Amino acid sequence: MNTNILELLKIPVISTDRHYWIIRTNSGDYYDDFILHQYISIAWDYVTIALLNNSSEEEIKRIISVYAKNTNESVDLDDEIDDTPKAKVTAIYNKIHRFVFEIAKGDIVLIPSQNSDLITIAEVTSDAYETLNYVEMYLKDNPNTEITPCPYYKRRKINTLKTIKKGEMDIYLAKGFNSQHALSNMDDYSTYIDRTIYGIYSKGNDVHATLHAGHPNGLTLKELVLLSTELEQTAASLAKQCDIPFDSSEIEVKLNIHSPGLIELIGLITGSGIILSLIMFSLNNLINGGNLSISFKTDHDTGDIDFSVNSESSGLKGHDEKKQELELQKKTELIKLINELDIKSPEIISSILNGQEITSEMISEAQSKKISSSESEDFM
Repeated sequence: MNTNILELLKIPVISTDRHYWIIRTNSGDYYDDFILHQYISIAWDYVTIALLNNSSEEEIKRIISVYAKNTNESVDLDDEIDDTPKAKVTAIYNKIHRFVFEIAKGDIVLIPSQNSDLITIAEVTSDAYETLNYVEMYLKDNPNTEITPCPYYKRRKINTLKTIKKGEMDIYLAKGFNSQHALSNMDDYSTYIDRTIYGIYSKGNDVHATLHAGHPNGLTLKELVLLSTELEQTAASLAKQCDIPFDSSEIEVKLNIHSPGLIELIGLITGSGIILSLIMFSLNNLINGGNLSISFKTDHDTGDIDFSVNSESSGLKGHDEKKQELELQKKTELIKLINELDIKSPEIISSILNGQEITSEMISEAQSKKISSSESEDFM
């Protein structure tokens, strides 16, 4: 069964080949420069990109060893167990190699400020390149700047997606910041990074949706059971209307006990993930007081479903199937829960219909606007 629900609701599709990194900013010195000018950089200028492309690992390490003997720079030794000159050379080589060859366009990089008070999440948009005399040129053009320009040559361009405060960081993601290496891989924390960036997204065979519900102290057991029951009944109703096989046990639920009210729901794209997408659409619409509706047509020959928002279109493959409008049952109960539990979801629907650009912030940040039941009487 195929469906256009991901495209219709502008749900981000994340490649399973994407990797995740954290790059330090010299204790925050270069953070403002990186973010303002949309790039990241790494030290050890004497190892140029040309040298990396045309010399063997042994040759490069010999060059590093000569320079390392004459500098007092502090280098984190990754997983090395000793502090020998050989370990230091290997640590430097590994960091440079990761930056130039292992990071790829489309990867995600986390950039912390001083003391990690702010963490900017960005997407890498270029291959490695070199910029010489950057500091001299920047200070010439900006003689009164308060920014500390980064002097390193090797760079990559980035596009910032989101900046969060230390106190807002997922507690599980925070563990990855224990490493103080200049450049470290964060693939083990990809789930927490993805749900920090996006409120709903597709990756591999699954759709992931995150809700934020509850007051500062989180949800009580009774509230959690009530919310789960209403969501399950709503999901079952939507699945029945669309004739999609649905088993609530196929939706995985993750609760973050250290972040009150954070609920992550995971379902397969071909089944429960479609229902999750529809639920997020419905909740978003209720929260933001919209008058939107979502309709669908089923191609009875293929079983494919074509969804639409306030629009008329023919069925898939030219079949003029009858358009059916989804009805959101349990609407009154959901509206009550939204207000009582302060449920927030991504603000994406109104922007889609108004033809506005869908930004990462719209997709990822929860909306705090509450509504009353009277504001939502026209929904579905």
